[in-house]
Amino acid sequence: MNYSADSLPPIKLIPLDREALHFTQPGETRRPPTDIRWVKVLEFLRSNNLAPNSRKLYERELRRFLVWSELHYHELRPRHLALYKEYLKDEIRTDAGKPLSKSSINAGIAALKSFFKWMSYTYPEIIATNPTLGIKLEKVPLPPAQSLTPEEMERVWSALELLGETKQRDTALVHILSHGLRAGEIVELNVGSFDGKLLFLPDTKTNEPRLVPLKKESREVLAEYLLTREQQGEVLNSLSPLMISHHASYKGERLSYYGIYFAVEKIGEIAHIEDLHPHSFRHTYATDLILLGLDPTHARKLTGHQSDRAFRRYTLRGEQQAAIAAYYRAIGEDEVE
Repeated sequence: MNYSADSLPPIKLIPLDREALHFTQPGETRRPPTDIRWVKVLEFLRSNNLAPNSRKLYERELRRFLVWSELHYHELRPRHLALYKEYLKDEIRTDAGKPLSKSSINAGIAALKSFFKWMSYTYPEIIATNPTLGIKLEKVPLPPAQSLTPEEMERVWSALELLGETKQRDTALVHILSHGLRAGEIVELNVGSFDGKLLFLPDTKTNEPRLVPLKKESREVLAEYLLTREQQGEVLNSLSPLMISHHASYKGERLSYYGIYFAVEKIGEIAHIEDLHPHSFRHTYATDLILLGLDPTHARKLTGHQSDRAFRRYTLRGEQQAAIAAYYRAIGEDEVE
C-alpha cells in the first residue's frame, strides 16, 4: 500500500523528564553527574599525606568554594578569590549564628592556597598562574604554646604505670611523642625507622625527611618494647609497624591515627589532665628545646616546623624566661620559682 504525507498520522511530541535521563537501576537513588572540578579535588586529597582531621578540613573548605563558584579552574582570577574571602567574612556563619573567626577564614583560604598551588604544579595546562598568590591571610595573634608543665608530665608518667595490656606500648608511644613527632608521622614509622639511636622520618608534613635523636631512656624503652614483641612470637622486619594496635578488631596491626589519639586521651583521663592530645607533647618538646638554649634554627630542624612564624610561639616563651632570669640577676635576687 502506498502512503502519502497527508495520510500519515500526526507526530506526537512527548516531553522528556530531565531527571529520567540519568538512568539508574531499580532501588538506586538518582544523582547528578560528578562535577569534573571535584575529581581534581579528590586527586589532590589522595596525593597529599594529610592527617584525617586536615583532610576533613580541606575537603569541607574546597567543597564550600566549589558550591560558591561555578567557574572552571582556568577561568579563575585573583579577583574571584578576593571576592570569595569577602564572602567568608560577610556571609558565612557558624552554627551559633556568629561570623567566622579570623582563624576559620584563614583555614578556608589556606586550603585553597594549598590546592591551587598543587593544581598549578600538576596541571599547568589548566592553571598557568596560581590565582591565590595575591590573597593574604587575616592577621591573628599567635596562640600561646600549649605545653605541659613539669608537674603534668610527672602525672603522665605515673598514669602510664596504671595501664594494663597497653602499658609498654603506650610508654614507648609517649616517649616518641615527647620528641616532637606528629601523630600522623608516628603512624608511618616502621621498625626500620629506628636504628637504636635515631628515628628516621622519610615522609613528613613538610615533605622533607628528618632525623630525630632520642634520649637514652627513650631509646632503651623503645628497644625493650620491640624485644618484648619478638619474645612473644612476632617476626619483626624493617617494614613491620613500629607501633601496633591492641584493639580486638585490629590486634597486631599498625596503630592508627585515631588509635594514638584514643591512647593519649585515656592517659589524660587517668592523669587528670583535661584535653590531653598528642600535639601537647609536641608543644612541650619545642618549648623545652628553646628553654634549654638550643639555637631556634636547630630546634626547628628537629621539630620539622616549616615556617619561622609557626615556631615563634615557642621562642616567645624562651625569650620571656630569659628576660625574667636576667631581671633577677640584675637586682641581685634569686629567681622566684
